[in-house]
Amino acid sequence: MDENELRKHVLVGKKTERLVFAVTPEMKAAMERIAKEKSTSVSAMLTQLATDEVLANKDMFKEVEA
Repeated sequence: MDENELRKHVLVGKKTERLVFAVTPEMKAAMERIAKEKSTSVSAMLTQLATDEVLANKDMFKEVEA
């Protein structure tokens, strides 16, 4: 599976799952400030960071079929 196929595989479809984690108030404020500066949402920013990590480790997902 190439990078574009893997990106589609993890991003396209109904979003039914949630990742929940705790952060300090300072981390939350920092993420909100960065998101505001980039005219995006914290959720979109975190999704992009996670997608980048999946793509950086694409060899782990060779068996995934699109």
